[in-house]
Amino acid sequence: MLVGMDARHHFRRILPPVLVCASLALLGGCATLFSVMGPQRSLADVDRPMTSAPAVRASYRTPQEINSPLTSDEKAVIASAGSLMGMAPNSKVKVDGRTFTLDCIGTVSAIFYGMHIDVQGDFSRYSGNGVSRLYESLKALNVLHKDTYPRPGDVIFWDNTWDANGDGKLNDDPRTHAGVVIAVDPDGTIHYVHEHVLKGVTVEVMNLLHPTAYYGPEGKIINNAMAMNSGISRKDNPVHWVSGDLWNSFGDVLRAKRHFSVADLGPDQGPPELFELAMREPAPAEDVSAQ
Repeated sequence: MLVGMDARHHFRRILPPVLVCASLALLGGCATLFSVMGPQRSLADVDRPMTSAPAVRASYRTPQEINSPLTSDEKAVIASAGSLMGMAPNSKVKVDGRTFTLDCIGTVSAIFYGMHIDVQGDFSRYSGNGVSRLYESLKALNVLHKDTYPRPGDVIFWDNTWDANGDGKLNDDPRTHAGVVIAVDPDGTIHYVHEHVLKGVTVEVMNLLHPTAYYGPEGKIINNAMAMNSGISRKDNPVHWVSGDLWNSFGDVLRAKRHFSVADLGPDQGPPELFELAMREPAPAEDVSAQ
């Protein structure tokens, strides 16, 4: 686990060079917590192709699109996520005049609202928790996908991270958690920002080439614990408990950004704050002692 300046340096290695100074200023004064995730792309690599794509399973994006340099929107997502890093679970943050509670879906929403993208804009059309509403919103826009290598800015959806319906089963609870991709390593390790019930807003990892493995071949963590109360040192983990094994799909919010844009609205004219409605689902807890 990294704290303070070590954590800022860790996130700095993911940020594009032009965003480093601004993001560090936003992170100042925070005790930022990360999982130990092993080697990452350096700043010099950020604007190069994201992967060598030897094992890309591409159907939504072409290999060329997957390997292309970061766009300005993708860099903006990374910077917006960086501004929330280390904030406590369920704390409140004001973004462009709108207050968000940093639970699971509130964190995702706040990241995009910092870019004048209101991912909750269609929530009134759907029922269920915030994760399900966002999933259905993106499904209707035909921007859900299951590519092995996503892009920064893609939302990640997970299933069965906790017993949402309270029936005592851990295999019948679809779309219970969400996060946002900020980087992808050549070995397929995906770095994402999400709200952790103990750590708050933090960065963890997932690898769809090895979806059931906690450690990769080189000994680094490639799939963090994702199921509620699971962890590498626990003996009572459910059958499916790491991030890659509970993954459902990705949603390309940036492709739909014009649909969700609030750029022409003032800070007091935005949509009603729906994030308090049926969205305070617990985030998955991890055995912190294992980090």
